[in-house]
Amino acid sequence: MPPRTPSSLGLSKTGSYVCRSCIAANLRPVNPPLWATASRQASTVHRKVQQQPRTRPAGPGKQPPNAPPDPAELQRMLAEDLHNASEAPSSFDINYFSQDRPGELRPLKGQEEFGVESSGLDHDVEEDIDKLEKQMVATIKKLNRMEKQGKRDQADLLRRRFRTVLRVQYRGKTGPGAEQYGLMRINGFCGPRARLVDNLNIFLGRESVVSSGMPTHKDVLDCWKHYSAARKALATAWDKVPRNVWDFIWMVLSFEEVENPNRMQHIYVLSKDMQAAGVTLNDSQQLLAIEAMFIEGWQKEAIEAWKKGVVTIGSKPEHFQPYWELGVRMCAIHGDTERALRAADTLLRSPLAEPDPRILNNIIRALAVNTSTLDQAWETYRDMRDLLGRGMTIEDYDEVTGTFLSVGSVEYALQTFVDMMFSDAIDIRGKTRLPMVVGNHFFTGKWLKRLIGAGDLDGAYKAVVYLQAKSVIASAIQLNGLIGAWFRTGLADNYEKAEALAWSMIQARLDYVQLRKRDSGLTGKVHIYDPYEAAGKQRVASDFKCLTRATVETFSLLAENYCSRGLHSRLQELSAVMQEAEIGATNFIMNQLIRSYSQAGEAQEAQNLYRHMTEEQNIRPDAHTFLALFNTLSVNRLIQRDPDLARQDIETARQFFTEMVQANWVFDSPEILVQLPRTILFSLLKAKDYVGTIVASRTMRELFGFHPPDVLLVELISGIGSYQAKTKRNIERLTRGSQKIESLIMQHRKELIKKGHPGNEMTEEEKIDELHAVLEQIVLIKANAEDTAPEVVERYVQEAAKEMGLYDIIVRMDPVAISKHRKLGSM
Repeated sequence: MPPRTPSSLGLSKTGSYVCRSCIAANLRPVNPPLWATASRQASTVHRKVQQQPRTRPAGPGKQPPNAPPDPAELQRMLAEDLHNASEAPSSFDINYFSQDRPGELRPLKGQEEFGVESSGLDHDVEEDIDKLEKQMVATIKKLNRMEKQGKRDQADLLRRRFRTVLRVQYRGKTGPGAEQYGLMRINGFCGPRARLVDNLNIFLGRESVVSSGMPTHKDVLDCWKHYSAARKALATAWDKVPRNVWDFIWMVLSFEEVENPNRMQHIYVLSKDMQAAGVTLNDSQQLLAIEAMFIEGWQKEAIEAWKKGVVTIGSKPEHFQPYWELGVRMCAIHGDTERALRAADTLLRSPLAEPDPRILNNIIRALAVNTSTLDQAWETYRDMRDLLGRGMTIEDYDEVTGTFLSVGSVEYALQTFVDMMFSDAIDIRGKTRLPMVVGNHFFTGKWLKRLIGAGDLDGAYKAVVYLQAKSVIASAIQLNGLIGAWFRTGLADNYEKAEALAWSMIQARLDYVQLRKRDSGLTGKVHIYDPYEAAGKQRVASDFKCLTRATVETFSLLAENYCSRGLHSRLQELSAVMQEAEIGATNFIMNQLIRSYSQAGEAQEAQNLYRHMTEEQNIRPDAHTFLALFNTLSVNRLIQRDPDLARQDIETARQFFTEMVQANWVFDSPEILVQLPRTILFSLLKAKDYVGTIVASRTMRELFGFHPPDVLLVELISGIGSYQAKTKRNIERLTRGSQKIESLIMQHRKELIKKGHPGNEMTEEEKIDELHAVLEQIVLIKANAEDTAPEVVERYVQEAAKEMGLYDIIVRMDPVAISKHRKLGSM
């Protein structure tokens, strides 16, 4: 290709320079291939050199007349011509041509037109590019001088500015709406706060910002961080901030597809700054700024600004719908329902948009707050339902139901649910008794279940009170679900509500029992726990007295909550009341009582309770029962170990283990299947019952399908708390424990190799045997008996198994005994 301009080489138009394209043209074959001629449809540049042909003597190497010249000869001729041109005035004239099609040449008017044809740029653009190149070279030289002078910090700052300008100048950014942003930079600031403006400039030039057409969550956070830090500096000269910078910052901070909880607060601040800078907001920005002003607490001012935009914004088709929807929302929230209704009517009747009738939900909420406008809220709901037609969804009904429940209008809420279920076929408003199709446990149970599932617990409670007033007594299943949901929130207020409802149900149960005793000729009055009395509150006549009788699930919910909160005395009272209520205890309540006694430091009472409830009340224990019992051992309760209590724990733990094997139960969850074996092994190991630990491990292998995982082996060799607290000491213990486990595995593999096993190819059963062998080796290490002969260890194990009643399971391996006591069920 020829150079951009001949003048850049120092040659005039009459110089003897021959362009490379002419040389290449002479080197081409006479008949070029098809792909070459097709590609030459674009404009190409040729120079016609008017020169008399040189006469050279014919030699032996003379080429034929039509043959292409030798390239080496052409290079020599070109060098000779250039040398002659530099010594004497040239008599050559250079003309410029453009070839649009093969065989057609078009003359060009001078060097400027030639530059346009060759580069595709006009002369002014080429001059700008040349200036930019010179500035870049000068900047690089300046950076080098600053670094040589020891001004490395200033050089780094200048380099960051330089790179930012280049990135933004040539790449640009594209917003979510495909809007383009070119060069973005704020110049003209100096002083101590100029560094903050420079940081904002670096953010504006960051390549990752809006790289995919939309900002990320990090982009939004960084944008506000840098802009808020630079605000004070920018406020000294708002006019130096270009408009495209304002628009770009607005686009990032107003993006709502990411987690941006402070979006409106940021937009409010930004709009105030743009107003101070004299920057005119476009229509979309004005709408968002008005909404941000309203949310930030300036409700009257925002509504006034909205009203002023009715002509400038509200009349434009592209902004008609968002403008009037914003007015409906703001006026409804502000309490100006009349204006909100007029705005909604304008929106819904206009042919300029296709609004969503769900905008009326804002008006329904505003009208439902006041008793005087409650009927109007209901009519607005009916209008919305008529407009939606078949588009009315279950979620729409739920939202209206929640609105009426939140203001205590349960009748309208139930009527909305009836509309959803029966398509407006039944009207319950104003009736003393509900129709049978509505006033039954099945229908009301569905409603309560839906409210509880949606998390509207207070609304569900209001529905229970309303239904009981209509002679529809809620079932215990729904009320127990409400009590459990209140407890799961973990809030103190909800705890109080759940307790009040549960004890009210218990009182209903006691009243029923006393009535039954009175009919039988028995008398008596039971004083039970009253949450109002305990909290020092007076019960008023309006307090709800539930007529639904408590069930065992009600007692279980209270027992679990009291146990988890450490309210041992309350749990004891609950247990006593449960007997008066003539409700048989379950193993779940028994487990909660055992846990509560153990947490209160009354381990012996917990064990006695277990004996009493299993032997006298015939309650069948389960896996959770024995987990709670093993936790009553002193080695699991006391931080400072007592040797005497630890020796007692050996006998007690073995007895618990034997009873666990003899009891008829199965595992009910994978979690307890992992937790119970771990607790048993640690309990026996901490009590220093090493032989009992081996017996328990072998028994659990047969009955539980227990196989010690690598994590448990490391924890056993390192200590129980190693995985619970990630301290430096524990990490070191875990590292040493892992190394020790690897050493034991290698030692076991060597023993197998000595017996003829290949060592590396092991079956699944052999791997399980290896894990159990390592576990027993860990026990022997803890007992300082790792060098004890295997036959001696086996003799002690058999003796312990016979004492614990497990001889048939782990010594004789009786399949009948194993099958009878196997604890694996369908989980």
